[in-house]
Amino acid sequence: MAAIAVCPIGAVAEVYSCGIKEWVRVNDEGLVRPAPSAPFKRHVSIDKETGNAVGDALSVANRWEIAQKGSQENAFVTLGYVGARLVYEIAVYEFKIGREKPLIIAVRSHRGLFSALSGICQ
Repeated sequence: MAAIAVCPIGAVAEVYSCGIKEWVRVNDEGLVRPAPSAPFKRHVSIDKETGNAVGDALSVANRWEIAQKGSQENAFVTLGYVGARLVYEIAVYEFKIGREKPLIIAVRSHRGLFSALSGICQ
């Protein structure tokens, strides 16, 4: 009797698939309000192994690094850079029980202004 072993040819990357629900920033009166923006595709994909993030809202970053692996106690955090300048900080609340995980993306502009995107990842 012969035994047959099945081995995967390539590993499948684990990826968060996320939908952006809101984009906000602080206005001149100090209130958080929807950010005026051009239309963009509200989907973001984040590779859990490399931290690489892809999506219209993240198009300027040319380098990503994982700052914290997600777990039952911690959020998954990845950082997006343009050269040496930090532009995006993404946190997926991996510790939340269930399939849907809240997402927050802090965006830093070259002028020092901040905005934030939020949504849900699966």
